[in-house]
Amino acid sequence: MKSGSGSPFDDFDEDEEEEEAPEPETESTIDADSQETDSSESSLDDGLPYKYQRENIQDGRNRANLFLRDEAEADIERLIEVMEDEFESEAVYKIDVLEAALIAAAGNPASVSEELREMGYGMK
Repeated sequence: MKSGSGSPFDDFDEDEEEEEAPEPETESTIDADSQETDSSESSLDDGLPYKYQRENIQDGRNRANLFLRDEAEADIERLIEVMEDEFESEAVYKIDVLEAALIAAAGNPASVSEELREMGYGMK
């Protein structure tokens, strides 16, 4: 490109555009992209607990909007305080407590169904 003159595209040859046009995304391109994603996910599975594998709080997590009633939000805040007391030498993040609570609840479906009944499920 000539210094200080015109557009950076002045030297662009239209014939070159046809020859060097970017290839459309093919399976191999997509596979390369997914391998990149897979490798970043697999880096979170090296035998260490999740807390020590991640570079930041969002690593390996999908975004999920969560709408909570005031009562549930207060319960989570109390649970965070309990966990901070339990692990007093470490910072305990709300997202970790929420995820742990969901995993624990998934392991105890009876407590989840009990809570859903209190919400009004099963009243038909």
